[in-house]
Amino acid sequence: MEQVEMLKILGLSKKEQKVLLALQGGLDTPVKIAKETDISRTAIYAILANLKKRGLADSHTKSGRKGWALAGERGLEETLYAAKRALLQIPEGREEVAGLSDSTVIVHRGREAARKVIFHIFDEHSSERLYGFQGDVAANNWNDVFTVEETNRINRQIKQKHFIVEAILPIGWLERQTYELGKKWAEDFEGRTTRVNVIEPDYFKHGGQLFLFKESIYLVALGEGLIIEIRNSEIQRMLLAMMQFIQNNAQVIDANEVLRKVIAQIETQKQ
Repeated sequence: MEQVEMLKILGLSKKEQKVLLALQGGLDTPVKIAKETDISRTAIYAILANLKKRGLADSHTKSGRKGWALAGERGLEETLYAAKRALLQIPEGREEVAGLSDSTVIVHRGREAARKVIFHIFDEHSSERLYGFQGDVAANNWNDVFTVEETNRINRQIKQKHFIVEAILPIGWLERQTYELGKKWAEDFEGRTTRVNVIEPDYFKHGGQLFLFKESIYLVALGEGLIIEIRNSEIQRMLLAMMQFIQNNAQVIDANEVLRKVIAQIETQKQ
């Protein structure tokens, strides 16, 4: 597609197109741009201000002299994506990043966007293998975003939809979560994992979580309201290899037996 045709898609006037192309050519002052485009200097100032507002141009000052240039890659990317969002009615908080070959990367930003993604994950998948990796910091961030009732509902969904869940957790995580979230949490969590490996808590001094499915990966940082969704076969295989290495070198526990013991202890303490 010709450059001018592409600029028309952004809704730019002919004069705005000329100014933007002048910036692309390296002209950095209203005087130079005016000479190149035959547009009055007064109009150039107004056009540059509008292009900056649109996220297409940036101003800078060097040695007391103000200059102009095309916006940086990130700024232009956001402007172009805003047009795509409007055309396709993409909800706020979801940002699709173009990839190569069969790759797709979607960035979900903000607390509400993250909540929607988590609910979507467990609503839409069924009878799939799911590898999970999370520690205490991530669990605390999760508990700040989701109520105990919402978490319990998700745990029940995982069982009802026959997920095959293999989890990697820090030692003592199940017990700590039970005492923090209560007996009902333990009852709903019991039976939702096929295999649980535990490793030292030192490997979980961060708020990140990993959900790994057959065709999609979710890197989760709920403390920052961020989820990165990746669909790429090579990254998929790499993470699977990492998870399998951890499993082969970590202690396997019977999570259901652990939870039953904790539930029994809680019931005994109440008597």
